[in-house]
Amino acid sequence: MTTDGATHPLDRSLTPAVLRLLVLVEDLGGVGAAARACGVSQPSASRALAGVEGRLGCLLLRRTALGSSLTPEGLALAAQARLVLKAYDQLESLAHDLSRGTPGHVRLAASRTVGEQLVPGWLGALAGQRGDLQVSFHVGNSDAVIQQVRAGEVPLGFVEVPTPPVGLAHEILLYDRLVVIAPPNHLWVGRPVGLDDLAAAHLVEREPGSGTRSMVDTVLPHRASPAAEFDSNTAIVRAVAAGLGPAVLSELTIGENARTGDVVVVPWAHDPPKRPLCAIWQSALTSSRLVRDILTVVRADIAAAD
Repeated sequence: MTTDGATHPLDRSLTPAVLRLLVLVEDLGGVGAAARACGVSQPSASRALAGVEGRLGCLLLRRTALGSSLTPEGLALAAQARLVLKAYDQLESLAHDLSRGTPGHVRLAASRTVGEQLVPGWLGALAGQRGDLQVSFHVGNSDAVIQQVRAGEVPLGFVEVPTPPVGLAHEILLYDRLVVIAPPNHLWVGRPVGLDDLAAAHLVEREPGSGTRSMVDTVLPHRASPAAEFDSNTAIVRAVAAGLGPAVLSELTIGENARTGDVVVVPWAHDPPKRPLCAIWQSALTSSRLVRDILTVVRADIAAAD
């Protein structure tokens, strides 16, 4: 199919069955052997391949009294067909698992804040509720998770960004707040800070592409250059504790460090910024039993933690 929904001329001829037939002609050395491997008659196989040749306007098979072999054009098409068939097999396997909810391994994706703070609890809850399903998470920044969901590499992702990504289905699971942290001896300790204070400071920041960085970019579009950038919340907290400078992070990531005094949470001079933590998936998977089951367990685990 073309992207505008119109039918492509090759949709009816370059079917997966014909692509497999073409690949098998190369692998097995002839149309007859390829037809037997596909469970069709040789005349049917020959007609299907001739139909593709007619639509393409070039010969794919070199036909002789001793048998058939692929032309250079046929070899080029067979090489591309292998890639298409591999992707099609992966799609078929995923569709089978999604529609039937069959046991197996499912790979999901989560942003780093979610992955570090919430995913361990979710995995325990999923193991208790869906023991037939082995779930793993790839943890990266929010941009990477969104790209994986768009590409169909994972059926479900979890991000915390200022606004849900366009073109994907989403559900806001909870909101988290941004907090300001500083070294214990910093001049901000003991007084509220506002956006002007933060804009003038050299903050320790997350890398571009992270949900936290996107939120800071939204709240502070014009600010001083970062003191440093890290792709880890833990590394930022440690850098702040070491005196590198203040930072703005999710309240989920501070934890024990604030309680022990390694860093100090500085109060906002106004209401703290909030951002949504979203589950995201492709709209076509809205009715997927797998997506529904995972979201049900995640919702329950979040509700139990409140």
